[in-house]
Order: sequence, then structure tokens, then C-alpha cells
Amino acid sequence: MENNALIIFSRLPVGHEIKTRLAPLLSDSQREGLMLAMWQDIFGELIKLPESTQIFLYWTGSGDIQDYKKFLPERFITRRQSEGSLGVRMLNAIEEVSESSYKRVALIGSDIPAIKYEYIIEAFAMLDNYDCVLGPSPDGGYWLIAMRRAIPEAFNVTQWGNSSVLDATVKNLQEAGFTIRLANELDDIDTPEDVKNFLSRPHVNNHTHKFLKHCLSAFTPEN
Repeated sequence: MENNALIIFSRLPVGHEIKTRLAPLLSDSQREGLMLAMWQDIFGELIKLPESTQIFLYWTGSGDIQDYKKFLPERFITRRQSEGSLGVRMLNAIEEVSESSYKRVALIGSDIPAIKYEYIIEAFAMLDNYDCVLGPSPDGGYWLIAMRRAIPEAFNVTQWGNSSVLDATVKNLQEAGFTIRLANELDDIDTPEDVKNFLSRPHVNNHTHKFLKHCLSAFTPEN
């Protein structure tokens, strides 16, 4: 499969700006460490994608991307996110990348440490038969959106960050006549409850799990 592009959306690991809903559990420096651990897991998995898939990191935040280059695979192309709502920024990124003649574009977040590179390959393959692929998350949002070309209707969501995002996206796409396929459901890590659920999973031993287990041993199954 050729000419695919994967966009990763991420804030830079500036502690006081990231994962603020975890502030009751983790300090600024711990949240920074958590983001770097998730980067290590996610980036390490995604570089297994075929070389024909170009990977972009679209970043935002007050930091300087040059300070974080040492954490990024050389293969990554870095670009700053545009201004605007999350929907506007995602649409702008997909439109920008699509202009480079990629046949399929997928966009994911940077807080899904259980991701496998095969899930991205599967999403690209689904686009042979569907206009849009969405990877649901248990909180009612989605961790992945993929399409052959930019579809503005997919991003006409009035409120981001709540339990209706996936349903609203599906509704908008269906009303506009586009076909949709759902991919694997994956958890992201946004809230204390997400942390507890992630630490309770069997057979997870990645950098994120080890970091959280060290910081929050009270949440581990042994306790």
C-alpha cells in the first residue's frame, strides 16, 4: 500500500499545559514524564509502519519543537498546528497533507499507548471500501479518523471533549452521504479513571504502564 500519510496530533510535553484533568493525581513534572512515556510507546510502534507511509507530528503548545527533537524519530516531519478549535485544526492538517498527493490520510492522538501499527494499516485498507474510518474510544470520542480526502463535514462538531463526539461525527457524515467503518476501540488516557483502567489491564508492560505504576502504586491491582 503506497502513498499513505499518518498525522499524530500532540501537545509538547510542557508539564503545566498537558493532561490537566490528571492534575489531582500527577504533578506538572509527572504529567510531562507521562507524555514522554506515551511518546516512547506510540512512536516506537508507529515507526514499524512501511516506509511508504509518511508520518507527520503536528504539535501545539508554548514550547520549542527543537527542544524535543531528540525524542522524535528522524522519519517524522514536524509541523505546527493551526489556530482554532480542535475540529478546525484537524481539518486544516488533513487538508494540508492531502495537498501532497497522499492517497489516504489518518489522524490520531498521542495518548493511546496501547496502539499497534497494524491498526493503522487496517484503517488504510478499510478506506478501499469506505469514505471514512473512525476508531472509537470508550469515552464516546475517537482515537483515529482516516479518509481518502478531507471531509469538512466530519469536523462540524459543536463540542469537543465530551461523550457525544463520535456519535455527532457519524451523524454528520451519514447525513452528508458518506460511508463509515469503525475500527478497533482503544482507550486514551485523560482522566484518573482512565489511569486506573489502564493499570488494571493484564499483560501490559510498556513505558507508560511502568511510569504510571511507579508514580501511582496505590492504583495498581496489587493494592
